[in-house]
Amino acid sequence: MQQALELALDRAEYVIESARQRPPKRKYLSGGRKSVFQKLYDLYIEECEKEPEVKKLRRNVNLLEKLVMQETLSCLVVNLYPGNEGYSLMLRGKNGSDSETIRLPYEEGELLEYLDAEELPPILVDLLEKSQVNIFHCGCVIAEIRDYRQSSNMKSPGYQSRHILLRPTMQTLICDVHSITSDNHKWTQEDKLLLESQLILATAEPLCLDPSITVTCTANRLLYNKQKMNTRPMKRCFKRYSRSSLNRQQDLSHCPPPPQLKLLDFLQKRKERKAGQHYDLKISKAGNCVDMWKRNPCNLAIPSEVDVEKYAKVEKSIKSDDSQPTVWPAHDIKDDYVFECEAGNQYQKTKLTILQSLGDPLYYGKIQPCKDDEESDSQTSPSQ
Repeated sequence: MQQALELALDRAEYVIESARQRPPKRKYLSGGRKSVFQKLYDLYIEECEKEPEVKKLRRNVNLLEKLVMQETLSCLVVNLYPGNEGYSLMLRGKNGSDSETIRLPYEEGELLEYLDAEELPPILVDLLEKSQVNIFHCGCVIAEIRDYRQSSNMKSPGYQSRHILLRPTMQTLICDVHSITSDNHKWTQEDKLLLESQLILATAEPLCLDPSITVTCTANRLLYNKQKMNTRPMKRCFKRYSRSSLNRQQDLSHCPPPPQLKLLDFLQKRKERKAGQHYDLKISKAGNCVDMWKRNPCNLAIPSEVDVEKYAKVEKSIKSDDSQPTVWPAHDIKDDYVFECEAGNQYQKTKLTILQSLGDPLYYGKIQPCKDDEESDSQTSPSQ
């Protein structure tokens, strides 16, 4: 199973790379009208056949923008204004001029969430159907996002533009079915189901029913490449610095903190107060600095007298009583050693006896002058 999965993953990578370099051409029915997906695929093949102006760059990108420019397709314009100005929606009239229809603050971000997911908002279906210009393309809507937040006013046109394709969802299809069947004619339940099935067939993308696991791996890889920067942790990070979040933080900064967070508020103000303090610390060049230790003379005069008794400690010595002989406990003699040394013309011998007490595991040593009669009975060791 593991080997089959690895082969399927390798096959999926090969299929994706082959489609990028040499996309196969599709055959369409003669006389039929091409959908927006077919037009995008034909434009993709056309751009792949062209040589890039700069190596390591691809031309088969921004296909939706190129298609809009070639065929002058009508779009839904979404303006993103800086600061607290919010965002607005614009539709083009018959005379070619754009008119602003809806303007909302960033706190109402439901429409922005649909745009981020590239889905058609159900609340805009009725508004788009009443537009003077047909804005639907095979059930989809092309939206032009004009971002005025990152552009300077000195530049023309003063915004950054990009296009996205808003696809219909099951919710929008249900709204379409309800809108169509709400006339004076009587629609049975079977008629409504048939209408819904036809709408799904007309708006759904081509479906591959090949049971091979390679198809699943290819679809998962394409979806991952498309959504790898659109995960939940990334969205939470982006929302933290969104305009609505910044406005909420600004409003809460003027409110008194709750009693449970008094310590946190004190620490935060203390941190800000310390961050605002600046210290003018300058390191002077060599030769320009003044050594304060050298300027202050040290008084190290020798005292005339010292009270020794004040600081000295006297320890009483233990006097040994030589009149009484040393009594050794019962012991067991382990080893005897005799050492001799030459001091001038005289030889001196010393006997070392190693003892072990019968009731104590420790060893003791006894050193005494050695006599000639004891030397023959002991183990000797030559002097080193």
